[in-house]
Amino acid sequence: MKLNFIKLILGYFLIIFFLPKYSNAKAIVFEEIVCEIKINEKNKTMFFLDVADTSEKRNYGLMNRKSITPNSGMLFIWKNSQKRTFWMKNTNFDLDLFFLDKEGQVIDIHKKAKALSEDMIYSKIKAMFVLELGANQHPIKKGDKLNCGYLKL
Repeated sequence: MKLNFIKLILGYFLIIFFLPKYSNAKAIVFEEIVCEIKINEKNKTMFFLDVADTSEKRNYGLMNRKSITPNSGMLFIWKNSQKRTFWMKNTNFDLDLFFLDKEGQVIDIHKKAKALSEDMIYSKIKAMFVLELGANQHPIKKGDKLNCGYLKL
């Protein structure tokens, strides 16, 4: 009994103190912001969005998450407008992708991107921001506008 307890303590010690030093895996931490979308110039809907504003965060995106709640998602941010490319590798749920211009206006939409698909999704127009939300959950259309305060959208 005492030997099992010693093994257990030794195991925890090894995990806590040595494993992080030899692990290549880094936890990616996303800032969460609250934004609103003005839909059809009338209704406003609030969203809780994780911000992907570095290459590492944009590459990881929503991968490996088990689910997404109706008013949450991810906002991808770049410093300039370009045609954007996405895929759904290791993303466990369908998504709608909204491509936004530098003012935060929806300029292109890709509906119902299939979970786990490695098919490429291309924007037709240059975009500075991309908003990912759960598929078929919001009636967002071209021309609707995202407002996130400090992001100057």
